[in-house]
Amino acid sequence: MIPGWNLALARVLMGLLWLYSLRWKLPPDFESSTETPLREWLELEVEHAAFGFYGDLIDSLVLPNFMLFAWLIFLAELAVGLSLLLGAFTRTGAAVGLMLSLNLLVGLFEVPGEWPWSYILMAMWHGTLLMSNAGHVWGLDGLRNSRKETQ
Repeated sequence: MIPGWNLALARVLMGLLWLYSLRWKLPPDFESSTETPLREWLELEVEHAAFGFYGDLIDSLVLPNFMLFAWLIFLAELAVGLSLLLGAFTRTGAAVGLMLSLNLLVGLFEVPGEWPWSYILMAMWHGTLLMSNAGHVWGLDGLRNSRKETQ
């Protein structure tokens, strides 16, 4: 049995989760014909804000600059997904994924139909990947590390 295969599998699955979630917020308009588009999720975060300051921040900063933030969200989630899927710069990808997961938790905590525990579980997995060598099994981090050792 390969040591660390379980964390490698978790890493790959988390990467696929982030990449799969991009399907409903694709450029150039960040709309979707089958899912709730990104702008509507942000509006739900304002309407059902668990924390007033967070709803105000989304309403006064993010929504007026929607295209900028939509691109930032898309690129961040794409980078995290690829990082975790490929096991490249895994700790950095996990750290950004942890921050994104916590942001989702805060933003969607009171939105009807959302299950906050899913974001807590995502944060827990990202924290686990951050504290491990999950990119060293089935990942580019392991290849990069083995090249350093042979030089």
